[in-house]
Parts: sequence; C-alpha cells; structure tokens
Amino acid sequence: MITPRFSIRAKLLLVSLTLLAVPWVGLSFVKEVERALRQGHEQSVAATAQAVATALHDRPRLFEPQPGHASPWHEPGDLYLFALPAAMEVDGAVSDWPATLAAHTYTPPPTSESASSAAFKLRLGQHGAYVYALIEVTDAQVHYRAAQNSWLESADHVEFALTTPEGEFKRFTVSPLRPGTGAAYAVQFQDGKLALGEPEPRIRTVWRETPGGYNVELSLPQSLLGEKLSFAIAEVSAPESGINAWISTSIVTQREGMGRLIVPSPEIQQVVQGLGRATSRIRVVDKSQRVIAEMGSLKQAQQALAPIQPLLLERIKANTLRPIYARLLQQPTDAFTDDTAKASRLETREIESALRGVPQTGRRATMDGQAVIVSSAHPIWVQDQIIGAAVTEETTNSVLTLRNQALEKLFTSVLAVFLIVALGMLLFASRLSYRIRKLSNEAEAAIDAKGRVVGGLKQSALATDEIGDLSRSFSSVLARLGQYNHYLENMASRLSHELRTPIAVVRSSLDNLAQQSVPDEARIYMERAQDGIRRLNTLLTRMTEARQLEQALQNTERETFDLIPVVAGCVEGYRGAYPDVAFNLRIPSEPILLSGGPDLIAQMLDKLISNAVDFHRAESSIDIALACEKQHAVLTLSNEGPPLPAEMAGQLFQSMVSVRPRQTDDEPHLGFGLYIARLIAEYHGGGVRAENRKDGAGVVMTVTLPVV
Repeated sequence: MITPRFSIRAKLLLVSLTLLAVPWVGLSFVKEVERALRQGHEQSVAATAQAVATALHDRPRLFEPQPGHASPWHEPGDLYLFALPAAMEVDGAVSDWPATLAAHTYTPPPTSESASSAAFKLRLGQHGAYVYALIEVTDAQVHYRAAQNSWLESADHVEFALTTPEGEFKRFTVSPLRPGTGAAYAVQFQDGKLALGEPEPRIRTVWRETPGGYNVELSLPQSLLGEKLSFAIAEVSAPESGINAWISTSIVTQREGMGRLIVPSPEIQQVVQGLGRATSRIRVVDKSQRVIAEMGSLKQAQQALAPIQPLLLERIKANTLRPIYARLLQQPTDAFTDDTAKASRLETREIESALRGVPQTGRRATMDGQAVIVSSAHPIWVQDQIIGAAVTEETTNSVLTLRNQALEKLFTSVLAVFLIVALGMLLFASRLSYRIRKLSNEAEAAIDAKGRVVGGLKQSALATDEIGDLSRSFSSVLARLGQYNHYLENMASRLSHELRTPIAVVRSSLDNLAQQSVPDEARIYMERAQDGIRRLNTLLTRMTEARQLEQALQNTERETFDLIPVVAGCVEGYRGAYPDVAFNLRIPSEPILLSGGPDLIAQMLDKLISNAVDFHRAESSIDIALACEKQHAVLTLSNEGPPLPAEMAGQLFQSMVSVRPRQTDDEPHLGFGLYIARLIAEYHGGGVRAENRKDGAGVVMTVTLPVV
C-alpha cells in the first residue's frame, strides 16, 4: 500500500480549507435574515391592507354608484376614468402623464387570422370639464390618408365611440393627412364604405409619430360623454389591401356591447393614493370580488439616472464577481408577466378569506415564474356587514435585492479573507519549507561522499522555534561526529606507531631464538610466529601507505601530462613483472592531457592490475583500453574470473573491504589497494567503478578522468 506524500505547504493549504466553514455559517445567517425580511415584508403588506380597510370602514356611501355614471361593478371592456392632478397639454407626448396612472395594453384577439404585430396602450383621465386620452400605437409602418380621399379603410386611423348623457350613440375617427394637430371627424357610411363625416370642433386631437409607430392624444368635453366609451385602431398594411388588423377596447360600431365608463369614487381613490407606495398595488373589491378602485403598479417606473463612474475596486467587482453572482443568485426583475394587471375580478384565497371576515396574507408566483407576489387582503366592515376588501400586493424584489446585497458582501468578504489567509499560509509554508530544505542541504553538505564531516551548520540566534532547536541539535551531532571521525582517521597512524615497537621486540626475540639450538618440533612454532610477525608488519605498512597517500594528495602539485605514454609504459612493466599473464592494450593515437600527477596514475594502475592479476582465470588475458569520450579519459581493465557479489557493488572501493577468500598462507588483504585507487581517481576529479562483464565471465574496472 502506497501512502500519499504531502509536503508541509500542501498540508497547510489543506488546513486552510477549513475556512470554507465561514461562508457556510455566513450563508446560514443570511438565510435566517432573509426569512426575517420575508416575514417583515409580509407584515408590512398586511399592515397596508389593514390601513386601507380601516380608512374605508363604516363608510357605505363610498361604495354607491356615482351620479350620472354606471355602477362601479365593471366588466371586461369597461374603462376607468381616473382623476388627473392637472389639465393635460394635448401634444401627443407621454412625459406629462402621471407615472402612477397605469397604461392598459390591447393586442389583437387570439382568434385574429392576421399576422400583424400592431398594439396600443391607452391612458385615460379627467380634470375639470375635460376627459383626456392618450393612445400609444405600435405600428411598423404608418400609412396616412391621401388628399381628396375620405375612405377610412385605405389608411391607418383611430376610432372611438361614445354615448352622450342623453343616450345618443356617436362614432368618431382620427385619420389625418400628416402628423400634427387635427380634428376628430364623425364616421359615416357612403356606398357601403366607412368615410369621413363632419368634424367635431369640441374635440381636440394631435397625431405624433414615434420610433415604433405613433401617438394620438385627444381631449373631449365632459358634457359630451355619457356612460359608455370605447376606442379602436385600424392597421393597414397597404392602401389598396384595406384594413389588416383591428384592435379595440370594446365594440365601436354600435351601442350594444360597448364598454362602460366607470368613474371610481374620488374619496376611495384619495384614500388608496394616500396609502400607496411606489412598489405596491392597492385594490378595493366589493362583495362580488369585482375591482372598484385600483392604484399603483407592481413594476417600478424606470428612471434615467446619470451614470456614475465607479471606483477601481467597484470596477473589478463589476467585471469579475458580479457576472458570477448574477448566475448563482436569483436576480430581481420587473420583466415578468402580471397576469392580474387588467383583471376586473380577483379570485384569490386571500380575498375569499377576507370576505369571510378573516384577514389573510399569501404568496404566489407569476405565470412566467419570474417573480413572487405577496398579497394581503383585509375585510372592509360596515357595522356588522362585510361590504368589500382591501387588497395590497407587492413583489419580493426588495427582499431579493437586500438578500443578494448581503450575499455579495458576504461572499466578497469571505473570498478576500480566504485569499489573504491562504496567501499568508502559503508564504508561511514556503518560508517553513525553505528553512527545512536549507537545513537538509546544509546537513547533506556537512558530510562528503567518503563519510567525513567537512563542515557545520549555520546557526541563527533569532531562530527560537522548533526548527531552530533542530538546527542546533544537528550542529551538535555533527560536531561530535566530526570529533569521532577525526579520532578514527588518526587511529591507523596511532596503531601503526604503537604496534611497531612490540612487533620489533618480538621479531628480534624470534631472530635471537632462531640462532639458538631448539628442538625440531619447537622450530615449527617459531616459524609460524615469524610468519605472523611478517604479516602484521605488512598490514601496518599498507595502513601507513594509505594514510600517507591521503596526506600526500593534499600537498601534491599538479602538472599537465599525456596519459597515453604513462599507461603504455606501465603496461610494458607489467608484462615483465607478470610473465605468465597476457596483456592486451588499446590506446588512441591522439594525446590525452590530464592535470595531476603521472606517478599517482601509475600507482593507481599498479593497484588495479594487481587486483586483476589476482582474480584473473589462468591462461586468460587482461584487456586494457584507453579512450577519450565527452571530454573525459576512460580507462577500462577487463579480466576473466569470478564475478562480483551483488552485495559488494557499492563497497568494493572502501577501506578495510575485500572479497578475497581467507587463506592462511597468503599475504593479508584488507582492501587498501582499491581504496588507494579510488583516492587517486577522485584527486584527479574522476571516479572508478567495478561491474561484472555483460557476458558474466569476469569483471570490468572503469576509471573516468576529466581531460584538460
């Protein structure tokens, strides 16, 4: 099983991930705050509904029909006539109409077979003796009536029908030759077609083109209006093809089926308007759940604000974090479908509960799922009777906005804290890793490849932590190891010096004893003692030679010499010294220059050749090859014989190591020969290695030395 290895830096970074618990706690807190905000929002909407209902308690006169007008219980196609704060300027502009006066949109009926995209919005209000209407028409291409052409079906036009206070039905049209101020004409039939009749001077009209179509604004005297009124537009795709689309609030061709003109109670409207808010819609319904008063809108009016240049931090947030937040968080929007905006009846659980005498607050999603509406209904009492209900509606956009702002601040703060802490921990981990790595490198550099202590550790008095204690402990250990290493290095010299005197005494005693007459059986033991003394003396000589060589290498002066004649001369000498061994030499023709001592190279060759001769198989040759490869001189000695044991691969060139079998009649071998060869090779900047031949029949010694 492989255990994964983590560095201190990785472990600290993993520990820093525990900071992720902070946003989780913050998110839980924000959810609790959001829950409290929702409850407070519902209570606020319910309080508004209760305030409206309280203001209408015990006032039955407000729910009676207005004199001269229809009953306030209206049906689809009926039009509200709201009071305007001032007289309107008939100019076709929308800007002077109150923002609180909602515009109702009319589109082609679902059963229409035309593919027209035409539609219109209607605003209707009353001030003083006049009724004002603004019709905003959406039309891709406007066609005007040609001069001397009174037929209505050849051009785009607006029609409206009304009943007078005496009940007379009248039908008018606005069909100008060009944009501008004009008159409203009565509609008449000529030869079975609709045509312009006499103008009505009491009605003022203005036709104004817009980027998406045109606007028609008109004013009618209050004395001309009875209880019914309806508007319609005719869209013509081409003058010769006739009317392509017909859109109306209700029927304009006859009295029956026309929508009624409903004048809400001014007092109810004042109460609703006084308690309304910019983002709420207040309605008053009767016992039949029919709307008799309405104020406000669920959608905020879009205001053109001067652009504010954000700060640099805000720019960064707007360009990086805000798009992420916009994807992760539900965003408040006014682009939702308000399915009850033009409803004449409201059938909700809240209203049904309120009409039973129990106030209720509920939530519902819009048809398109883009918004959630909080609705609260409160009963309106007249003594012990319920005559209606006050309904207040608001979207949860304000709560969503506050929730998103809180989450954005939370996530931004947590992200900043997380980055700062992670960066701090990364720097701390890097510093910690640097100190540990530095300590490791110094500890490795304090001991060379030969196992000698060649340096110490740099101690800092300012490092008072555990790493500083570890550094001081390592330094103390290295100091003691250095002392012990120095003791071991000098032990050979001391042993050699101390043992030579008793060996000399024993040898002189044995020599004196050899001159005396001793029995033959005793002479055997005397010869064995002399052989042991000789072997001890050989060991001391070789130990001294190795120690003297180490000291001599430190004081030897370097010189530049050609390696080829040194190797060639030594091989010729070996042929004379070992007549029974065949030597095969391969050397290049180009000189190979080294920096060092040629005598030392010859001494190294002596040790390697002696080892090869001792281990070579009888009647086999020793191959010596010299070559220059990649700025290095490569000297190889190959002999047939027993292979190297696997456990001796990395220890063969150490002192006091030998693979020779123990034989009492041979000279002692403690591995000083190959150890001396390694010292000489390292002195020249190279190295020596031993490995078995590829055919397994022997051993190859390879010496690598850098050339000049």
